[in-house]
Amino acid sequence: MLFAMMALVMGANPATINKPRQDFAACIRAFETKSREGQMSAADYESGVKAACSTEAAALTKALIAYDMAMGGKRANAVANAASDVDDYRITSVERYRGSAPPPQ
Repeated sequence: MLFAMMALVMGANPATINKPRQDFAACIRAFETKSREGQMSAADYESGVKAACSTEAAALTKALIAYDMAMGGKRANAVANAASDVDDYRITSVERYRGSAPPPQ
């Protein structure tokens, strides 16, 4: 309890990452939907999703880094963790897309 209160006082509020996380997830979902409607191949989707939603990805990365550092983490670790989190969203999206894409003809 004391740690949670100290974290809030120090500016490490987990709510600060909620909106950037939701915005990035929504953008990725919209890209999936648009790609599916355009009948993009899974391989092209995998390449395309890496560049999709760059503004939202940057905002999420910035928020995650700030949160980790406010919690006492080192910048290098915070950057690596943020990159991993953003990549996880993209990997999950690719897996979801591959699972729902029609088989190649």
